[in-house]
Amino acid sequence: MRWFRLVLYFALLLVWNSPASAHTVVLLRPASHSPTTTELLERLRGELLSVGFEVSVRDRPESSSGAAAAESWQRTLATEARYDAAVDVVGEATPVAVDVWIIDGAQDFQLLARVKVDEGSENSFKGVAIRASEVLRARLFEPAVDHREQLPSGAVPSPAVQAGEVESEGSQPSGRLGFELGAAALSSLDGVGPALLPLLRFDWAIESELVLQATLAGLGTRPNVATTAGEAEVAMQYGLLGACYRMDWHHRVRPLAALSFGALRTSVVGQAELPRVGHSVAQWSFLFDVSLGALFPLSQRYAVALAGHAQLAQPYVAVHFGDQRVASSGRPNLLVSLTFGAWP
Repeated sequence: MRWFRLVLYFALLLVWNSPASAHTVVLLRPASHSPTTTELLERLRGELLSVGFEVSVRDRPESSSGAAAAESWQRTLATEARYDAAVDVVGEATPVAVDVWIIDGAQDFQLLARVKVDEGSENSFKGVAIRASEVLRARLFEPAVDHREQLPSGAVPSPAVQAGEVESEGSQPSGRLGFELGAAALSSLDGVGPALLPLLRFDWAIESELVLQATLAGLGTRPNVATTAGEAEVAMQYGLLGACYRMDWHHRVRPLAALSFGALRTSVVGQAELPRVGHSVAQWSFLFDVSLGALFPLSQRYAVALAGHAQLAQPYVAVHFGDQRVASSGRPNLLVSLTFGAWP
């Protein structure tokens, strides 16, 4: 249980400290807006909150339009000096696009991209929200990587430049690969454990919510099972293939659920008191793993995942001393995993 407490301590410490570096974004709502505008704003707000931004919504000046409107709200925001970025909804009755602005320390405004609404898509507002958040994450969380020419304050790039910026900074194609490193604290319900296992996981994002995963764990600590007749060391390694669903909801913490299948190798090294003789055995088992947890995004490329697992092995492993069964593993095993992930 010492390992379980250690893993949970570091996870809670990470969550406690993560909001300190949050950036602030203001969403600008047209003075005459429709239910579709409200829906788009809610999508934008939820997506930005889910990746760690602090978000507020406010109205644009009613009497201004076009360039005059932009100058008006920019002057207002500049006097407040408390926002890092702004997202402006383009279109009064029906949104046609959103403009993504960055605000530097001198309160100068630079247009990063215009993300257009795809009217032919069922989830057009969701796609706009995701692309807008990724444009901001690429700029605010990773300021060192910026190959675009700097624009004058308030300048609006041409449509060709806008399309290019959204494609290079906002798009996240399917098939994106990543990996995770961490540890799993494992214990059975019948006398074996706990054990701490290093863990390596490879991820393949089919879409933003669904990720295929391959997991390897092993070469960790070996729990000891002891009786008056002798003792035995138990070592476990496993490999899994499965899928993880990361829920898309309006919060910076993303719940996740995963289902995986694979193989478990359990080896037992026994030592017995004379005249008994200890034996060493190894067994392969089919392994079923189900997990629930949460993903904590740190930036566009990095995240931390904390999950609880239940594993069922068939056949399970039993430890005997003579005719007496003293422990078993795999029916089920319980785990807590903590991983740090990167998406190059």
